[in-house]
Amino acid sequence: MMSNKVRTDGLLMVAGWASYMTPEELLAITPEFLGKAILHRRERFAAEIPEQLDARSDELTEAAAIARSAKAKRDDVNNKVKSLKKERNDAQAKAKKLFLEANTIRESIPKQKGDTNPEPEWAKDRLQQRLDALDLSLQTNWGTHVDERTTLNEMKSLIRQHEEWVDSRKEKFAEINRMNELRDDAKRLLETADKAHQAMVQLHDENQIFHDSYIENEQKRKKADARTTRLAQALDESQRGIDFWVGCLENGFHELMADAERVREGGKSTRAMARERRQQLEEAGEEE
Repeated sequence: MMSNKVRTDGLLMVAGWASYMTPEELLAITPEFLGKAILHRRERFAAEIPEQLDARSDELTEAAAIARSAKAKRDDVNNKVKSLKKERNDAQAKAKKLFLEANTIRESIPKQKGDTNPEPEWAKDRLQQRLDALDLSLQTNWGTHVDERTTLNEMKSLIRQHEEWVDSRKEKFAEINRMNELRDDAKRLLETADKAHQAMVQLHDENQIFHDSYIENEQKRKKADARTTRLAQALDESQRGIDFWVGCLENGFHELMADAERVREGGKSTRAMARERRQQLEEAGEEE
């Protein structure tokens, strides 16, 4: 079979793809040739990494910015929801307290029959009818100056009596009015609580959108960060590898050839030494 490998400037160049290498070909490869081949591969790899690293860094920057923005928006909505939830719960708690207070008043006062308004319409109508009658008497009856004064005093007396009667009823129905005020305040608080709850429901969908966006881009950020880290590590390892093989080519392969020299001089191979150590450990374990 004709070899598809040719030598150029001391390097073995592969024209195609070789399926096999003979032992003679393997033994013909010198440390210098192998070192140069590895160094060439390291240099080519190191030259390709920066472009990939820049691309991954751009992805990382973009994903981090989007994730940060989505998180900020999500947290802002969460704070609004938290505030609305507190407003709703506080309003409900206050309304409940007012309803309980109103019920306590209702249970403590005797049940009233008829009007509960201190100044009912029928009382105002009755007063007005009496005043109209006295006024008509003044207009139609020609009396003395004393008679007119008497009629006016009677009108004043009717108004004063009505006001005193209304004042007495106000005191009587003060607790009832207080109860009604408490109930009205409680109803207004429940309306406030309902509005806060409806606002929370509307914010829920918006919050879910921002949350999903944050999770998606945070995953992208983590992947980009991991790829960036791996590329940075690979670039560092490649550079250290380049430095190592340059040093070997300039100063020799004594450190790498130490095992081969030992075997050539009749010593044990690395594999044989490892097997011997394993046997010694097993024997020591049996003795224990």
